[in-house]
Amino acid sequence: MRKIISFCLYFFALSSALAQHTLSGQVKHQENNEAVIGATIFIPELRTGATTDVNGSYRLANLPNGTFTIQVSFISHKTIVQKVTLPGVQTLDFTMENSVNSLEEVIVSGSSTKTIIKESPIPIAALSRIQWLQTPSTNLIDAVAKLPGMSQISTGVGLSKPIIRGLGFNRVITMHDGVRQEDNQWGEEHSIQVDEYSIDRYEIIRGAGSLMYGSDGLGGVMSILSPRPVEEGKIVGRVLTNYMTNNNMVGLSAQVAGNKNGFVWHLQTSRKDAKNYRNPVDGRVYNSNFQEPLNFNGFLGLNKKWGYSRLYFVRSFQRYSIVTGTRNERGQFTKAVALNDSTDGFIPAPANELNGRTFDPSNSQRLGNYKVSLNNYFQLGESSLSVNLSYAQNRRVEFGNVFAPGVADLYLFLQTMYYDARYNLPARKGWETTLGTNGMRQNLDNRGSQTLYPNYNLFDNGIFVFTKKSYDRLKLSGGVRYDIRNLDINKLYIDPEGLFQAQPVPGAIERFPGFQRTYQNISASAGGVYNLTSRLAVRANASRGFRAPTVPELSSNGEHAGTFRYEIGNLKALPEVAYQGDLGATFEAKSVYLDVSIFQNSIQNYTYSERVLSPAGQDSIINGVPVFRYAQGNARLRGLEATFTWNPVGARWLNFTQSYSSVFTRNLAAKEPAARYLPFMPAPRWITQVKLTRDSWKNRLRNIYLSADMEITQRQDRVLLAYNTETETPGYTLVNLGVGGDIVSNSKHTLFSIYLAATNLFDVAYQSHQSRLKYLDANPVTGRQGVYSMGRNVSIRLVIPFEGKL
Repeated sequence: MRKIISFCLYFFALSSALAQHTLSGQVKHQENNEAVIGATIFIPELRTGATTDVNGSYRLANLPNGTFTIQVSFISHKTIVQKVTLPGVQTLDFTMENSVNSLEEVIVSGSSTKTIIKESPIPIAALSRIQWLQTPSTNLIDAVAKLPGMSQISTGVGLSKPIIRGLGFNRVITMHDGVRQEDNQWGEEHSIQVDEYSIDRYEIIRGAGSLMYGSDGLGGVMSILSPRPVEEGKIVGRVLTNYMTNNNMVGLSAQVAGNKNGFVWHLQTSRKDAKNYRNPVDGRVYNSNFQEPLNFNGFLGLNKKWGYSRLYFVRSFQRYSIVTGTRNERGQFTKAVALNDSTDGFIPAPANELNGRTFDPSNSQRLGNYKVSLNNYFQLGESSLSVNLSYAQNRRVEFGNVFAPGVADLYLFLQTMYYDARYNLPARKGWETTLGTNGMRQNLDNRGSQTLYPNYNLFDNGIFVFTKKSYDRLKLSGGVRYDIRNLDINKLYIDPEGLFQAQPVPGAIERFPGFQRTYQNISASAGGVYNLTSRLAVRANASRGFRAPTVPELSSNGEHAGTFRYEIGNLKALPEVAYQGDLGATFEAKSVYLDVSIFQNSIQNYTYSERVLSPAGQDSIINGVPVFRYAQGNARLRGLEATFTWNPVGARWLNFTQSYSSVFTRNLAAKEPAARYLPFMPAPRWITQVKLTRDSWKNRLRNIYLSADMEITQRQDRVLLAYNTETETPGYTLVNLGVGGDIVSNSKHTLFSIYLAATNLFDVAYQSHQSRLKYLDANPVTGRQGVYSMGRNVSIRLVIPFEGKL
């Protein structure tokens, strides 16, 4: 670490003596030759960019020698991608064409290597900050769950886990500003601890995305990116307010960023506070409230001729109540209380807690995430080197004891040190090659009164080579990776009260003997994109990946308060090995866009949880909760994703989009029909959207939009019926509306932007198949099983920007 920092300081000092290059120009609309205000000009290799002013002008400073990619993007316009060589070019103008689709958009998913969507054999989706603002969301994952191939396992409206093509948990790698995010792997109710308001962009790699990011990514990679540095000589900021009518959620965020002589900085703070949400069946859902009291994040760094170096820091704090769904004979939600020193019971949820923002100190969880990372990129002539280092501390505390409210039952203290180094060779004759290594050291320490998983130490490392070759009409890419992971799990004890402990307390009996093993394997991927014509391209990719068993899958043996289950691990679990194939085609004409992808993922030793039945065929119950155990078997996942867009040349203000996504699974090891499907798979889904846009109106409104979409989720009847693990879920249809735009001054500066959206407009009572609340106790009055999802909700987002000179 010291050597890396010393290396960075050396370049910082050297950079002041080197000449700096600049690139400037103007961006205009094709249809009327007017200036494009607010277009983003970005150089992916250098992670630096600028925004056009009221005259459509931009300026990029502190640029090194070399050939780079310039990406020009603006909402509802076709993204421009162009090569530029410095210092040969100093002025470059662009003309932008109206178009909803941006196939050429450059993707940089947590690495220094750029990928253009149009040239990738692996399907990629992206969500920008503007698209996020136009789509209401209650948490980080909710924002991307409607992208093709994406879904979420949810616990109410505050907690969600990303699912890509039916795979989640440790089968999806999450990257945050170039480093792995390791805080959401413990259970279904454990979500990613990143401030939703701090995100500038999401990038989703569907399928074999683990090659350059580590093992485990059998489903894909979700990359989360913070705002880019602003242009030289500016200070830019915004204040964002967010209100939701259903749960009275209030959100507030403020950020400010600057750039002076290549010294860049960004600071942000935010908070959220939400009541219990409501729906037409359950009314207010007790204990569905959540809070993010104070999040803080940002970066400090330098952009110089040699490249850049940035120090990122994150402090995220979240608090969630735990929905248990218990009710009395009148159908009222109930609260667990201590009736005396040794007896507990249930009372109707107090009105002030049901309708307020109060947290039950004996039934909630508190989450803290602290992270610092150093991201470096060095331009070494025609080659380049990137080095990322990070340290993260994750504190997950759960409260579930009415006799000792405020005393942590579970306290998982997780520390992760991550590293990533990549060397990009000079491009030669159409070849672009990257050599790299990454991995992490991780350890868990239990600090609560109970233990769910033993303490452990983990170390893994992977080395890889990835290359791309460009021909006139053919783009090939692929690589190979070797991983080794060492896992050392400590002993586990059970005390005289029947609680699991990480240390041998008096009277305790050893229950888990400890475990140490090394896993190693090879991952590989190869594919290509061929342009049959200027409008039609086909793509194919084949991959092999592996995932080592996790600590919960191996060693669980206790009650998990947040999941309402007793979990039993499988010490004999084997690594999963996946073989995946992707086929796709894209057709892009002036008015029509069509993209279709099909895939098959065959996984050996697929790990899943199933209920344990008693000898009488009934659910096994321990401490009042059902017992689940981890099992394995070969599995197959097949699916289809398709998007059709009509954006007529004669009416660019009109956009019609139809998308479809599905995953169909089989447990190939099943011995009975009721066990042939895999659990918690998303149902097939159709999304139809009509959107009207206009660049400006009467000189005071800009970037106006009006959208209406209908989301049709089909019945999910391909479920794991064996062992009473799942039940079928009826289909449902949701209608959503949105409207918004920018309010500008006479000088064309944006005064504020407003985004309004109504979701579930007709207040439909529904349950997502991937909602964990679906399996809570039945309402004794209505007979309906579990708790339903959020009803009608109106979201209002107001953004007030400001800008100055330094």
